[in-house]
Amino acid sequence: MTPFLKDDFLPIGFILKPHGLKGGMIVEIEEGYEEILEESDCLLVEVEGGLVPFFVTEDGLNFRSSTSLCISFDGYDSVEKVRPLCGCKIFIHRDVEIDQSNNEELNELIGVTVFDEVRGKLGKIIRVDDFSGNVVLTVGYAGREVLIPLSEQIILRLDQSAKELYVDCPEGLIDLNME
Repeated sequence: MTPFLKDDFLPIGFILKPHGLKGGMIVEIEEGYEEILEESDCLLVEVEGGLVPFFVTEDGLNFRSSTSLCISFDGYDSVEKVRPLCGCKIFIHRDVEIDQSNNEELNELIGVTVFDEVRGKLGKIIRVDDFSGNVVLTVGYAGREVLIPLSEQIILRLDQSAKELYVDCPEGLIDLNME
């Protein structure tokens, strides 16, 4: 078996801590690698200076945010087994390309003022998160943060020159965020 040469791989995150009692782990990754990880059956983890392949259990990869996920590996079913992996880096092959263009386009929305059809001016977009293809805008409104899913059903129009986004939020969405 040919060893993995670390120069051929790129670190994208690390194992933060155990999660639960059945061998789950919290992993922090760089933004943009979500889709690649969802399609991976195997991840390379740096253990004692070498790269070791670990196989992801069926349904063993669940995103908590665009940079945080819970993961489980085959054969690792207890806290005692996963604890030695905490702090270890996760790598992918350098040839894997990520699509940064979508993230750059989404980040251009930061600072855009959002107007709702019913409530009028809500406020400016302060953050844009992509949860595995589900884009959510965080808008500053009445001293709080309101989460608005970005979908074609909600968007009425975007005026890029005026930096204004017009939306028709579903009934109760804003109130739900204010509770």
